[in-house]
Amino acid sequence: MNQQELFECFKSLAQEARELYLDSQIPVIDSPSTNSLHFIQHHVAPNKPVLIKNATRHWPALSKWTNDYLRERIGDTEVTVAVTPNGYADAALNDRFMLPHEEKMTFARFLDIIEGKVDAPGIYYVQKQNSNLTDEFSLLLTDVDLEFPWAREAFGCSPDAVNFWLSHPMAMQTLHSMTGSCCHTRRR
Repeated sequence: MNQQELFECFKSLAQEARELYLDSQIPVIDSPSTNSLHFIQHHVAPNKPVLIKNATRHWPALSKWTNDYLRERIGDTEVTVAVTPNGYADAALNDRFMLPHEEKMTFARFLDIIEGKVDAPGIYYVQKQNSNLTDEFSLLLTDVDLEFPWAREAFGCSPDAVNFWLSHPMAMQTLHSMTGSCCHTRRR
């Protein structure tokens, strides 16, 4: 099978998925009304994405996590930083899967780079997995909850990992699927 035939197969599969079980829009639900049984029946079991609003509105991180606060709180902490020439890492690019180069540096230096205060070649971002929030960024734990009670009830366990990601706007991530069940929180 050549590349064009493979592309046509994936295109057909995507069309069938949309016609058979995927919603035309991603549903939006409000966290306080999130019922774990409803969540399991309508999102987890059919493996459908959902946007959950207000799940983190009580987190101090939402108001505290400015670059100044992070620099003061964890600026001297050595962290793992990913570096790529073009922003693509953990991503498919052409016919390759790209992995980043990783460097250790203080978080303050990382902020200096992404704020443009220091000239450094490449696109830098914090994206180490395997629960870097509880490891390299543990000083920030008082600003967030490590789990959502409704998610623990729905999935039957606490999260395997809790990660902190921060990137330059040029950092890219391709659409992908993750094994298991994931909850992501985003703050701009």
